[in-house]
Amino acid sequence: MTAMIGPFFYANGVVTAHKIPVDSGETRGGKVDNPYSHEKLYDDNFNGGDYIDIPRGRVVWDTVRNSAIIYTDACVEATDGAIAKIAELFGLSDYIVSHDEHYVCPNCMGDIWEEN
Repeated sequence: MTAMIGPFFYANGVVTAHKIPVDSGETRGGKVDNPYSHEKLYDDNFNGGDYIDIPRGRVVWDTVRNSAIIYTDACVEATDGAIAKIAELFGLSDYIVSHDEHYVCPNCMGDIWEEN
């Protein structure tokens, strides 16, 4: 399977994603990304509420390492099997997991403030 990139949500054990092949993405700063937004993905797949309320992340391609980066909320990474499920859905065999302030749900937001 070709490696894919894009935004995703992880809710109740289900990954909801918008995937495109790496070679269809946009390159910026050594990373290839899918321009599809979490807001659009949310509007297309969920009713009511706000996208920021659901644990989320994004798979991007690192052109320097020639592998994927799964940016995600800490609670997703801490959920048994979640990263493997995301990697499988996106067709990833070589990847790292990283965190970014863009991908923090309200439940984890308190943890950020407690660490500082």
